[in-house]
Amino acid sequence: MQQLDQQFEFHRLARSSPQYRWWKTLLTALLGVALYLVFTVVLLIAGAIVALSTSADVSQYLDAAAAIDMSDPVIFAFTLVSLILMIPALALAVLITGPRPIGLLSSVAGRIRWRWLGVCAAAALAVFLVSLGISTVLGFLSPEEAAAAPVQQDTSTLLVLLVLSILAVPFQAAAEEYVFRGFLMQAIGGWLRHPAFAILLPVPLFVLGHVYGPLGQADVAIFAIFAGWISWRTGGLEAAIAVHAINNMTIFVLGAFGLVDVNSTEGSVSGLLVSVATMAVTAGVIVRLANRRGIDRTRTVVPQPAIQSAHPYRAYVVAGAGTQTSSGHQGVPDGRNPWAQEHGLPHTTPAAHDPSQYDPSRYGTRPASSPQRVVVPTESYVPPVQPAPPTAFSPPGPPASPTRPNSPATPAAPARDYSADRHPSGPTHPPGPGHPAGPGYPRSHLDTAESE
Repeated sequence: MQQLDQQFEFHRLARSSPQYRWWKTLLTALLGVALYLVFTVVLLIAGAIVALSTSADVSQYLDAAAAIDMSDPVIFAFTLVSLILMIPALALAVLITGPRPIGLLSSVAGRIRWRWLGVCAAAALAVFLVSLGISTVLGFLSPEEAAAAPVQQDTSTLLVLLVLSILAVPFQAAAEEYVFRGFLMQAIGGWLRHPAFAILLPVPLFVLGHVYGPLGQADVAIFAIFAGWISWRTGGLEAAIAVHAINNMTIFVLGAFGLVDVNSTEGSVSGLLVSVATMAVTAGVIVRLANRRGIDRTRTVVPQPAIQSAHPYRAYVVAGAGTQTSSGHQGVPDGRNPWAQEHGLPHTTPAAHDPSQYDPSRYGTRPASSPQRVVVPTESYVPPVQPAPPTAFSPPGPPASPTRPNSPATPAAPARDYSADRHPSGPTHPPGPGHPAGPGYPRSHLDTAESE
């Protein structure tokens, strides 16, 4: 599949996978919903078993669950865990259907950029503390919108709420970001190129997941737009997860001390204005930090060219004078042809494994030292040149016998008389079928060669 794009923004990361198909997104969504329902049922069964095995009053928990009382530690923990289950459900669905790697849901780097996540969390915490101070001042100026008096909490209940707010709320925020800003943005970005579609279309689904009044839902919508834009602008979910986690942790920590009502579904005009200003300042600070740190916004994909060859054999020769290799063969490192070896073809050349077989008349002399050579491919394998056959008959000599050091010399063998090997002279062929008339055999082909 030929890649038309070379750089992919965050909302287009699904397109960066060669296995991308437009219908796989729908299949992943259906599978993720099915897995999430299964995990939720398992959680309900486990909760029922724990409740029945204890002597606690189950009816009070049922009443708190019906009212979604987030100040109750059990309901608070159950709600957080039920939202966190979206992470394994989505991860399994993506692993089954693709695209891969699964880390592309996190950022253009294919993973969570932890250092950048910490920087965003620190920046968001600083901005939210300033925003909290401004909200407190506005509360004194507007008594009707002032914060409620602190409600005394039981010590054990306070500790449980604080632990859940600090340890579990970040995972709950991450789960929502992975679903709405990770999967949904990339799903829409795979179909529609412009980032505005990927940022705005998931907003209604995110708002419907929060049961608030009109002002409260407007506040949620503003946050959803901010989270989608900052994810696209920084190339990952780190900034959105950090801001979402700091926002929710601030609310639930204050709620644990009774400073805010965590069950409130109504908003206020001043709260909405403060929220808009807070998101705008946070976006400006994070973008400035991203520019200073050079945070990547796109993922670069370079298509790998296919290896083509016009000849089934390719040899690697050295440009310039011959060099001595470890195997004693000149021109081909270790006498091996990497291309032929990869394709299951003969990949050795003469004198590739035995340095004693190196023949200077074929491969040239081996210099004592030579400069660095550049290996360049040739189009075909060139076999070594074989010596030409002799023009006249030359009888082979006796094989050379190896000599050992400090051994007596062996006397030379007497010269052999080859005159008996010559063809004797004889009569001509008799006339008749199958035997053409002609002169007789010469005394010897050596005589003929000598006469010539």
